[in-house]
Amino acid sequence: MEKIDGLAETLEALKAMGVSVKSRKLQQVLKKSASPIIATAKSLVPVDTGDLRDSIGFINSKDNQNYDKALIGLRKEYYNNYLGVMYEYGTVERIQSSTGRYTGAIAPVRFMQRAVDSNATSVEENIMKGVDQIIADLAKKNNLIYK
Repeated sequence: MEKIDGLAETLEALKAMGVSVKSRKLQQVLKKSASPIIATAKSLVPVDTGDLRDSIGFINSKDNQNYDKALIGLRKEYYNNYLGVMYEYGTVERIQSSTGRYTGAIAPVRFMQRAVDSNATSVEENIMKGVDQIIADLAKKNNLIYK
């Protein structure tokens, strides 16, 4: 067994052996760690029918290639998911050009930004713990001593 000191050295040794940290397990760690962002965003978004709230989730759930990402957003299979951008950033006063009907303005709610900001520290800590465990498992599997 080869003794490796530190995260960077362990990653380099694993890379040299052709072992990648990017895996389904990493994607699971990212999603589990980021789930509180979704819950908070759903609690902050304005609710009329519930479609907008229900559209908030992971938008790369069927992604089998980008294991190092967990993308959160408004899923397109929900009706009116485009309203999320309008509620997040707000709109100016709007008048429909075809009918002249006044449709008003939407004040920014910033539900997604507030969800990210309020969970950033815990998400980062959980990702670090999860990645550390993945690296420790890979190091052990490849006869490296990590930590």
